[in-house]
Amino acid sequence: MRRFSLFLAFAVLLLSAAIGYTYKLRADKARHGPRQIAPEVRRGYEAVASSGWQWGKDDPVTNKPMVRVNAKAFQATHDPSTFELHGLALKLYNKDASAYTYISTNQAFFNEGSERLKSDDLVHIVMNVPKDDDAANKDVAAKHVQVQTTGVSYETKTGKASTDKAATFTFPSGSGKAIGAEYDPTTRVLHMKSAVALDWVGNGPAENKMHIETSDLVYKELEQKIYLTPWAKLQRRTTTIQCQNAVVLLQDQRLHQVDGEHAFGHDDREDRQTAYSADHMAALFNEDGVLVNIIGDHNAKVVSSQPAATTTLVGDRADMRFAVETKTINGAEKEDSNLHLVLADGHAVAESQPKPQGAVELADTRTLRSDHIELEMKPDGKDLQEIRTSSQSQVEFKPNRPTSQHRTVEASHLRVLYGEGSYADTFLAWNVVTKTDRQVKPGSGAPPAAAVTWSDELRAKFQPNSNNVGTIEQTGNFRYEEGVRKAFSKKAALDQKANRMVLQENARVLDDTGSTTADQIVMDQSTGDMAAQGHVVSSHAPDKNEKPGTSMLDNSQPMQAKADKMSTKDKNSSIHYEGHAVMWQGANRIMASVLDINRDEQTLHAKGNVVSELTDNKKSEPPASGAGSQTVAPEPSNPTFTTIYAPELVYRDDTRQADYTGGVKLVRDKMTITAKELLAFLTPKTPGHDDGSSLDHAFADGDVLIVGVVGPNHTRTGTSEHCEYWTDNSKVILSGGSPELKDSYKGVTRGRKLTYFGDDDRLFVDGMEKKLAFSEMKKK
Repeated sequence: MRRFSLFLAFAVLLLSAAIGYTYKLRADKARHGPRQIAPEVRRGYEAVASSGWQWGKDDPVTNKPMVRVNAKAFQATHDPSTFELHGLALKLYNKDASAYTYISTNQAFFNEGSERLKSDDLVHIVMNVPKDDDAANKDVAAKHVQVQTTGVSYETKTGKASTDKAATFTFPSGSGKAIGAEYDPTTRVLHMKSAVALDWVGNGPAENKMHIETSDLVYKELEQKIYLTPWAKLQRRTTTIQCQNAVVLLQDQRLHQVDGEHAFGHDDREDRQTAYSADHMAALFNEDGVLVNIIGDHNAKVVSSQPAATTTLVGDRADMRFAVETKTINGAEKEDSNLHLVLADGHAVAESQPKPQGAVELADTRTLRSDHIELEMKPDGKDLQEIRTSSQSQVEFKPNRPTSQHRTVEASHLRVLYGEGSYADTFLAWNVVTKTDRQVKPGSGAPPAAAVTWSDELRAKFQPNSNNVGTIEQTGNFRYEEGVRKAFSKKAALDQKANRMVLQENARVLDDTGSTTADQIVMDQSTGDMAAQGHVVSSHAPDKNEKPGTSMLDNSQPMQAKADKMSTKDKNSSIHYEGHAVMWQGANRIMASVLDINRDEQTLHAKGNVVSELTDNKKSEPPASGAGSQTVAPEPSNPTFTTIYAPELVYRDDTRQADYTGGVKLVRDKMTITAKELLAFLTPKTPGHDDGSSLDHAFADGDVLIVGVVGPNHTRTGTSEHCEYWTDNSKVILSGGSPELKDSYKGVTRGRKLTYFGDDDRLFVDGMEKKLAFSEMKKK
């Protein structure tokens, strides 16, 4: 651009200078003497020099040629002060006379009174022609800068030259045109007045030319600046920039920079488009005139549209950087530039709006906010490669489908990596806080509490070719909170499609009803179901406001459990423990291979090596009080433990019955009962949960054997098919089969029904009280 403007200005200056030399012909003749004497000119109407005329001037110091003038005719006109020149050809040499500028026109008029020369005919200028070449030869002229225009007016006093007509020009780096031009040699300012258009090719191929259009152009040679007002349009291949009050900066005769106000532009290539705008925009070019940088200040905006999504980037400032690449086409190397990097600073926002992709579910709209955002393109400039930030950032996921949820991610910095076709592939963030707003169906009440997580790092993988989040991994001090529910672990993973969270390493989940710790905990975010494995420990506090649940052990104490595995379903209504399962409340506990609790049905089911331990906390009676004595609360006595072993146990809380099957053994104090089955009845619940005894009574059936220790080497053994045991007074009833009670000291007692009271050592045989005595037997 500078080269053309400089040449055009210089050409106009040379034309004006040549005409000036003609005007000063007579003065120069007197002072320096001509190389050839010009014919006398008589004022009037006939041509005196019709046969041709030549004139020249040399430098008085170096004697090198300065100017050579040829005219086919030179005559006066009706106006005595006006002269008419025909077939004018002028050579104006540079300082060392190594080259010249050639100016020619068919007709020109000069007025001595106004000292103005004007040509309405076509003016042809050829610039910087070697001294030994003939610019009048068209083949020679084609190799140099050429200017053609009409209506040129030249003022000899000021040196200003102007025209209101159309002017065209060609130069090695391009061509152009304008309507109306003015050049002031004193200030070295060229003014092109309207309809300015030029093509700047530079050193690259013709297809890389920069096309510039404007309404008014002012070139200030000393400043090396070109001012385009009130508007300008610059176009290079697929890139177009439009702006107001543009300024073109030149450097070493090359296009270097273009600045504009209220600028906007676009780049359209195949199946992608990029648009940009700003209150102020600067475009920078390399030495070959190839675009390398666009900088937008104040309200900067860049919109990149790819097949998968439209990405909009805004900020106080945007810096678009282009990568220059060299390609070999038809054996020739050609340079081109592709958008490589976009930097946005100051209140930067990048929004990715997905586009419908046939049967693929529409992805969420992603909005990234940060003070600094970088958007990097792949090497070919077609697709996104990465979006990253270096300061505090927030990403918002806005759902575009009913099954999706609104989510925000805040981080100290982050990266988004893209796969094929500008589809997001990986999301990385550090010092992260995420928030997920649960959707609620219309008419179902207030929305549930938001789910919030914290972690040192986050890594999300997107589903292929969808821009939908597939999985999320969070590591380092992971925390989770959703209403009263909280979770902790070293790392966590979320399967977005299944809406399932996996906590690993020192995992812990808790709410207002209890907590669970394990090596790994899997949580279903949609249903609230949970599965834990590896060193599972759980605690569940009694909740008086909820359904009673199962309190086989002691519903006044928190229920705690350990197992290899644990799972919950239906909002903790169903709890499953597996592998070395142990559940306890206070001093009461149950051990089994598998434990299942169903709070809706109020049942507990234990299988495999079942051991239940129940504790009786009987209170001693207070001493009798006389008149005036104070009431004394009963003192608790030493607890009594009941341990029951069985392969399987089923407990119902509504009936307070525990059914042990598969071969049962009950151990209580100094008594042991074995049988095929045992039905234990627990003490009824009292309003204050103050159960006097965990076990109220039990029924045993099938090969019943009861053994009681009376003293050292003294036992009583009872057998029957059915046995009833009552903790109150240690009452035992043997019936069915052939009931028998054997005392190791006193002998054997038999009967259809034997009833023994252990607390006061009484025996009833068939309803009649008998004493245990040696050899005393009851026959059927």
